[in-house]
Amino acid sequence: MKLFSLIIALLTTTGIFAQKIPTVDQVIDAENNFVELARDKGIKKAFLAVSDENTIVFRPGPVSAEEFYKGKDEIPGLLSWKPMYARISKSGDWGYTTGPYTFQQNAESEPVGYGDYFSVWKKAKNGNWKLALDIGIPHKKPVESRELMLDNPLNTDYPRLKKKASYDQRDDMAFSNDQLFSTVLKANGKVARKEFLAENTRLLFPGYEPIIGKAAVTQFWDAKKYRIISEPLKVDRAVSGELAFTYGKESLSLNGKQQQYYYLRIWELQPSFKWALLVEVVTPDKG
Repeated sequence: MKLFSLIIALLTTTGIFAQKIPTVDQVIDAENNFVELARDKGIKKAFLAVSDENTIVFRPGPVSAEEFYKGKDEIPGLLSWKPMYARISKSGDWGYTTGPYTFQQNAESEPVGYGDYFSVWKKAKNGNWKLALDIGIPHKKPVESRELMLDNPLNTDYPRLKKKASYDQRDDMAFSNDQLFSTVLKANGKVARKEFLAENTRLLFPGYEPIIGKAAVTQFWDAKKYRIISEPLKVDRAVSGELAFTYGKESLSLNGKQQQYYYLRIWELQPSFKWALLVEVVTPDKG
C-alpha cells in the first residue's frame, strides 16, 4: 500500500497526471460560432446568444450587452469578422481574439466599413464560452493581408487558490498595476512605454490598422505627442492569474485641445512578477 502511494506521488510530481494544456482552438471556435450567428441570425440575436449578465460592450462607452441589445430592433446589415490573433490562459477559462471586420448593407454589396475588433471570452460553469467584452476600432480598407497567430500556453503551472478573497486580492494587484502605468504615462510616456510594453505588444487605434511591436507602438505615440491621462475603471483576471484586462477612461491632449476616449488593456504577468502590456485598444467617447 505504501509502495502504491509512493508511485502515485511520483507520477503526480513528474507531470504524468498533469492537466492537459489548453489550446486556443476553443476560443477561435467560440468566435467563429459568433460570426456564423451574426451572418445567419443577425447582429442583435448573435450578441444576445453569446452574452450573459456580465458581458460588456463599448457603444461607445462600456455598457451591459444584454441591456444594450434587448432594447433595440434588429440591426440591418451584415457584420463579418475573422480572428487572426488569439490567446488562451493556462487555466483554459479565459482568452481573447482579434482581427479585421467588415460591414456591408447586404450580402451582395461591397463593404462600406472596415476595422478591427477585439473580444475577450470567459468559460462559464457549464463549460460554454461566453463573450466577456467586445470593443473595436474603425479604419480604412486594409492594404496588407495578415498571418494567423495562435498563442497557446506552454504549461499549466499556476497557483490553485481556495478562497474568493485571494482571487479578489489578485484582481486588485492587476488594477493597481494599471494605476501605476497610468501614473507613469501621465508623467513621462517614453518611460512608461519602455518599462511596461511587451516586445510583441499591439495597439488598436481609430483610423489605423493594428500597430504591432514595441518599437512601432512607441514610434506611433512619440509622433502623436499626446499628453495621456487615463483612469482604470474595471479589472478582470484569468483563474490562472497570468492574463488580465483593465479598461477605463482616457484623455489625449495636444496643444490645449483635449479628446476623450476609452481604453482596454490586456496584461501578462511575467515570470519576474512584472506586468507587461500585450494589447491596448483605444476607442473614442463619442458621447
